[in-house]
Amino acid sequence: MEKISILTTPVDFDKSDFLSLLSLSTGNAIYHQKRMGKLVIGNSGWHVDVKERLISFGKKTFDCGIIGSEDYRSNTWLWGWAVNESGLPENAFAPARRAKRNLPDCAEIYFEKFTLDELHSGHNLSMVTVGASENNVCYYRCPYNGGALFVQINGLPDEIFEPVPLIDIANQTVEIISSFYCDHRLLCAGFLNQNGYSFKLDSEGITASDNSGTLRITFEKVGELYRITGINFDKA
Repeated sequence: MEKISILTTPVDFDKSDFLSLLSLSTGNAIYHQKRMGKLVIGNSGWHVDVKERLISFGKKTFDCGIIGSEDYRSNTWLWGWAVNESGLPENAFAPARRAKRNLPDCAEIYFEKFTLDELHSGHNLSMVTVGASENNVCYYRCPYNGGALFVQINGLPDEIFEPVPLIDIANQTVEIISSFYCDHRLLCAGFLNQNGYSFKLDSEGITASDNSGTLRITFEKVGELYRITGINFDKA
């Protein structure tokens, strides 16, 4: 399906707040990563050639570009757009530059180097990068001695990006909220919107329907964030 950016989600959210952007990104990003693992990677090893902008899983090769890197010795993240003396072609860092362009209000995108923490991990920064992208893309973590490189993968099979069924959105949401810190209201709105579902948002929750049934998710506000109080899917 055609890519729908997190930035088009029809709810009020702060485009400068990284947690809000991450919450909008998480559902779709994690689901696509799982699909990529099943349909593309499987048990294959990986090899990345950043100079040629290629990543391979077994005999399958795709175009890729650098998002950024984690350095475990200094416990820091470095955006690809901030690398000046790598000897690599400029287009090797295209994903990081696009993230900077697509998210002009988010401070984390403009700090070239900062300390890693639970919120600001390579995985989370990469999920926001792919969520804000105008293209259907995934990311991959390429560990090396002392750190890890995160790359964006382009040209993946269309099957990875087919709309997620409503029942799978419900099940994936339950899985995410059990172990992932985010705003649940934005998680659900972003997940539904990026899969092309229209939804109704009211003071108590969010509702979406299609030929398979109706998904109803209710929330309560705890501090500054919304938390899910119930998820119900009624089959048609």
